[in-house]
Amino acid sequence: MKTQISLLLCLLILTGCSNVTPTPETVLEEPPEATGVTIVEAPAQTDVVAEAPDPTEVVVVAALDLTQLWSYGLTSIRTGDPLIAEDGQHRLDEGVISHGYNLVVDKNGNLLTPSAAPLHGGEQLILTEEYQEDHNLREYAHIYTLMAPIRDTILYHFEETSRDEWLAVTRVLTTNNIKTEDAPEANGRSVLSTEQVYDYIASGEAEGSPVMRYLEEAGLELKCLAFIDFNFINPEGGNHCEEHNLAVGSGIK
Repeated sequence: MKTQISLLLCLLILTGCSNVTPTPETVLEEPPEATGVTIVEAPAQTDVVAEAPDPTEVVVVAALDLTQLWSYGLTSIRTGDPLIAEDGQHRLDEGVISHGYNLVVDKNGNLLTPSAAPLHGGEQLILTEEYQEDHNLREYAHIYTLMAPIRDTILYHFEETSRDEWLAVTRVLTTNNIKTEDAPEANGRSVLSTEQVYDYIASGEAEGSPVMRYLEEAGLELKCLAFIDFNFINPEGGNHCEEHNLAVGSGIK
């Protein structure tokens, strides 16, 4: 009898031990799994937050950096010559402007005669004592006083020029209905209006060709209005004045 009681006690003890033993294992396995999820996810969230400012920084730099636009885009469609060059600013001195008493010279001081070619850079206005009897010579100097500031503003002072200031500098073009029609879209092949050309460069995604075209055509269209008895047929056989219904010799308003 004593032997049977002893065996029963041993069985109860063994059974109790077997029931208790798995419990700690189960409790210990769950926390590592939960802890592991937390540790893995937290760094992932931190990484995303840390990378967020990068796109903003790239956009800001691109919008202000005009080096590529000026260096690779601003060349003449017709001649291939660069439009912008070192020391190409005109820095027009308004004190020497006197209609009829001005001439235009190149950077070496050589007299420039009326032509359809745009300004290239470095040309200067000089004041003469005698009145210039030749109509087109007078108007050539007059157009210089209008286009030199426009050219310098957009090529050399764009980042410090507000949109309103740009529209003020180009008011003579708007008054004469030059470059007032918007292109359907602004891209590398567009013929841009005065307002569009400013916004296009400000976008930070501009190519130089439409900017060059704007400056060339704006100056040429002023010459269409101003010059008389002048041959506007280009080397390709086209006549820009006729193609754009400009009244040759009607005068600049």
